[in-house]
Amino acid sequence: MFVEVAVPGPFENTFTYSSHNNPQIQIGLRVKINFSNRETIGYVVGVSDVLREPIEFEVKEILSVIDENPIFDDRLIELAKKIADENLSYIGEVLSMALPSGKASAKKIKPLSSKKSDSNSLSPEQEDIYNDIISSDEKYHLIFGVTGSGKTEIYIKLAEQVIKQGKSVIYLVPEISLSSQIFMRLAEYFTDQLVLYHSGITPIARFNAWQKFYSGEAKIVVGTRSACFMQCPNLGMIILDEENDSSYKENSSPRYNARRIAFIRSKSTDAIVVLGSATPSIESFYACEKGVIKLHKLLSRFGKGGLPAVETVQINSLKPNKIISPKLKLAVKEAVDKGEQVILLLNRRGFSPIVVCEECGKVYECPDCSVSLNYHKTGQLVCHYCGRSEPIPKKCSSCNSEKISKIGLGTQRLEDIISAEFQMFRIARLDHDSASKKGYTLELIDKMQKSEIDVLLGTQMVAKGFDFSKVSVVGIVLADMGLNFPDYRSQERIFSLIVQASGRCGRGDAKGKVILQIFQENQIFEFAKKSDYEIFYKSEIEIRKLTAYPPFTRLARLLVRGIDEDKVKISALELKEKLLKNKVNYSSDIEILGPVEAPIAKIGKNFRHHIIIKSKDVSQLRELIRSARIIKPGLYLEIDIDPVELL
Repeated sequence: MFVEVAVPGPFENTFTYSSHNNPQIQIGLRVKINFSNRETIGYVVGVSDVLREPIEFEVKEILSVIDENPIFDDRLIELAKKIADENLSYIGEVLSMALPSGKASAKKIKPLSSKKSDSNSLSPEQEDIYNDIISSDEKYHLIFGVTGSGKTEIYIKLAEQVIKQGKSVIYLVPEISLSSQIFMRLAEYFTDQLVLYHSGITPIARFNAWQKFYSGEAKIVVGTRSACFMQCPNLGMIILDEENDSSYKENSSPRYNARRIAFIRSKSTDAIVVLGSATPSIESFYACEKGVIKLHKLLSRFGKGGLPAVETVQINSLKPNKIISPKLKLAVKEAVDKGEQVILLLNRRGFSPIVVCEECGKVYECPDCSVSLNYHKTGQLVCHYCGRSEPIPKKCSSCNSEKISKIGLGTQRLEDIISAEFQMFRIARLDHDSASKKGYTLELIDKMQKSEIDVLLGTQMVAKGFDFSKVSVVGIVLADMGLNFPDYRSQERIFSLIVQASGRCGRGDAKGKVILQIFQENQIFEFAKKSDYEIFYKSEIEIRKLTAYPPFTRLARLLVRGIDEDKVKISALELKEKLLKNKVNYSSDIEILGPVEAPIAKIGKNFRHHIIIKSKDVSQLRELIRSARIIKPGLYLEIDIDPVELL
């Protein structure tokens, strides 16, 4: 008996092993093998009584079989091949990322309460959307609903109906912290049919959740990005809440997007895909305009809560004692004095060194790419897309002022300032560091719901999906800083952040108030004050069209990294030459930008240079990269198709 084993790593082919000592071996098992003189885990993707072709060397025996029963089948193998092909990756890499690493546990898992709640009654507006999705022949849907409009109630009722049909549901959320709250909510309705799956739980818990869903014992899984791979007997629906969130994109190879995988799986299973957001991605809303995705609008808040009032406060200094405006201080104090709660969001994104005029607020941008130029220690302003470089101006080109300043502020210092300013109140923090502590997020949610926290301080995590009825004030410190990030998505990200953060307040009896501290005015703040996504979309889609960025073109990013800076530079240039040489074989619409130093020029002692490629034809874009992706030994090439960030 011989088996084909997919091995994690950059390997185009599978590897043949013998299984004479394990004659009952099947596709879908994990095995331990000797690979390149080291023990590793592989995935059985083929079984045969004879060799595929004559082999001149001795076939190694499998060392051991990890699983008693298969944990995947041909469906995951085909999905892995598709993902590997689309992302210029390898099947072993995909399977390694898709499958749990733990083993079956003999320990009895304590079941959830068997007491099941009835689903909430829907408003007429919600009921219309529910009926429209359930009765529709369309498979792709987007629920565009303002924050607090009750999208979750629709998801729950949709999931109940799908499960009644004998099918299973994957419910994706962007953050581990959010999955905890959603899991608690769904446990009221689905009890022991529900499992949780994300990287924050133990490997054994992940494996047990995978097995329960794979066998059909569990019918609904709540999880983050990696749960998009979960296998089940009959998949009926995939829900992506906050579908616009960049967390759905994997940052290591294979650099898949969970949203894309949802559409791939829908084609092979006929599962319905339901996207939801108050601020849909530009690409998704454009797909609705083109009729690819069916749009459903939910334009009013569910229950008695109203949309909050949003106001901007312009600050003129980044000095520590002036970073929190008097208006924000007063709003925080008044809210807490009334027994209400406050969320303060630190906009970490965008603290890159940019150059602005203090008089008129002009930010220096690249004329070719419509992104901000970043200040470098060489004294030059550099575009991290196309490589354009120019000296810092002595005078502002708009107002002639000589007050040209570099802006950049350490977030740790900012956190200290806020904690010191409001030290008389009960303050808690939620960010990736604190959320990684076991049980921390669930405890924090419980304390917020019991009003044992006055001020919740956090990063973007606090803007996503939390529902705390006593929060009446949200303050965003330096709300506009992310607008200066060297990325064509910067406006979209900041608008989404503001709207999502605003949605955390005014959900209960108290009227909500949002204070945006800004350094300079921008039209997106006017859009945010009106909570008007569609006006923002119309403005942004025109910019994307003029600059030929998604959804009007597809992007790929090739990043060369290594510890020798000169070798990285030379290799990136050689890669560009290969791309230009081979480009003649493909469509003339392919545009190659760079190479240039990446915005984050060095990570972990590795220097980083990247190339950006644009094309309307993504298949040609992939083929061009395949033709030129050989890299020198000692260096690493990262390939990202449809990148969501270009750091």
